[in-house]
Order: sequence, then C-alpha cells, then structure tokens
Amino acid sequence: VENIKWLVGKINENVTQIESLQTAALSSINGEKAGQVNLQLEQLVHQTSKLNKEAKEHIQALEFSNAKITVNPSDAQMRRTQLQALKRKFIETIQRYQDIERTFEKRQRQRIERQILIVKPEATPHEIENAIDSSDAPHIFAHSLLNSSRLGDSTQVLDEVQTRHRDIKKIEKTILELHQLFLDMQTMVEMQQETVNNIEKTTEHAVHDLEQGNKHVAVAVKTAKITRKRKWCCFVIFIILLAVAGILIWWFVFPKSHSS
Repeated sequence: VENIKWLVGKINENVTQIESLQTAALSSINGEKAGQVNLQLEQLVHQTSKLNKEAKEHIQALEFSNAKITVNPSDAQMRRTQLQALKRKFIETIQRYQDIERTFEKRQRQRIERQILIVKPEATPHEIENAIDSSDAPHIFAHSLLNSSRLGDSTQVLDEVQTRHRDIKKIEKTILELHQLFLDMQTMVEMQQETVNNIEKTTEHAVHDLEQGNKHVAVAVKTAKITRKRKWCCFVIFIILLAVAGILIWWFVFPKSHSS
C-alpha cells in the first residue's frame, strides 16, 4: 500500500513538472533552449508512463492478494477500502494528466495556426488543419509556405510547423495511453465495487439467517420448557393417581386390617 501511495504521489509531482515544462516549451523562442526543454519534457513523459504502468501493476497485485484473504474478514475489508481509495486517487491523477495534455495539444495547435497565418494570411482553416493533423501535410504545405512573399519567415514557420506536428503526435499518443489506463482503472474499480456489494449481500443474508436461527432457538427453548413442565405435571398427576390407587386397594382389599 505504501509503495502505491509513493508511486501515485510521484506521478502527481511529475504531472506538475510536465505542465511547467509544457508552458516553457510554448514560450521558448531560442531554438537551443527549446530543444533542451523538449528533451526534458520527453524524458519526463516517458518516466511518468513507466510509473503509471508500475502503479497499475502494483494495484492489480494487491487486489489479487486481497482476494485470497479469508481468515480475517475485518482485515480483508480494511484492505479493500484502502485499495479502493488508492484506485480513485490514481484515477484522479490520470484525469488531471489527461486534462493537462489536452490543454497542451490545444495550445500547440493555436501556436501553429498563428505562425502559419503570419506568413500566409489567406490560409484556409482546412489547410491549417491538414498542416497539423496529416502525416504528410507539413511537406505538402511546405511548397505553399515557401512561395510566400516572406521567405525568411516562411522557412522558420515551416520548421515550427514540422516540430509542433511531431509534438502533437506525441501528445496524442500520450492521451491515448492515458485514456486506456483510465478505462482499465475504472473497470477495476467497478469490479471491486461489485465484489464489495456481493460481500455485503452475503453478510446481510448471514445476519438475517442468524437472526432467524436465534428466533427458532428461542421458540425451541420455550417449547422445550413447556414440554418439560407438562411432563412434570403429568408425572405429579401420575404419582397422585398411583397413591390414590394404592390407598383404595389397601382400603378395599384389606378391610380387616384397617377395621381392627
């Protein structure tokens, strides 16, 4: 549990740092500095991806371990509660990371659009969209840009478009990975919740059966007491009848004895 907490905490730290590097990457003008920032960003994204995978594997392992605990139900319930909280925390982290990546992608697209419109004001939204999304578009759009009256700016913009295009593809890949991770974790949460619900139902049934059993025992005890009481009454009546019969036999069978 502590290891998972550390992993989720570290991922959160990385996401915050990724956001800062993304802001720096968008504001970098110097090519060398921008390259350094992008390298740091790429390395941190790769590290965070590994941490995400590791956290997911640890959660799955802990879930499997908890499923085998049958000796102490209260301890098992506590472990399940802890694990459920960790899953939700991890999911919140994934969602935060997704939001940051989507914002970064949007800002990258806006920057490319501004750069293109500087050297080619007549560029249509369709051309700009193709320049951003199509794998061959930067090369196709290069001819149009280089024919612009602002050749120097066009060359710089073309480099910018190609660089940002690659960055956007990396962002999209990260977003897809995070989306799949989010779905996996949601499935795990739902499955555990279903297990918890089944356990609660089983517990409720057990409590109900126990209550019914106690009622039956109480009825049986009461019935047994009544039966014993009746037996004693019958026994006493039998003794009384036996005594009366003895007296009568003695009185009528041996009349001389009691007359004298």
